Amino acid sequence: MAELAGELSFEVDDLLPLVDAAVLLDLARTEGPRIALTGAGREFADADILTSKQLFARHAVAHAPLVRAIVQALTTAADHVLREGLFLDLLRRGFSDEEARRQLDTAIDWGRYGELFEYDKAEGRLELEPDTVAAL
Repeated sequence: MAELAGELSFEVDDLLPLVDAAVLLDLARTEGPRIALTGAGREFADADILTSKQLFARHAVAHAPLVRAIVQALTTAADHVLREGLFLDLLRRGFSDEEARRQLDTAIDWGRYGELFEYDKAEGRLELEPDTVAAL
């Protein structure tokens, strides 16, 4: 990982959250100080932008419980719209306000990148993208 950090001009400590995310999403594996892409990680790295977003979406729903919970809740909501407060309230049962916000922000970023749902920050509103269910 030190070599990768050097190649990317990152500090190793700055690289660790990215490595953790890649491992969580089953895009990479670590063994001690070494990191290797999985087959899915290679496919993601080699893909064009649209395909990489679709792959990311599938892996986020499959491996990131909060992203999966948001997608499932939006899928079952009558108008496919929910307030972020619902998820913050659930997260606050086990985490501080700051940690709950951080986790939700990450899940929102991942869901938006994978084009699973839209997020209106001013309204605090999440809305399922029309093609999400078909894409998964």
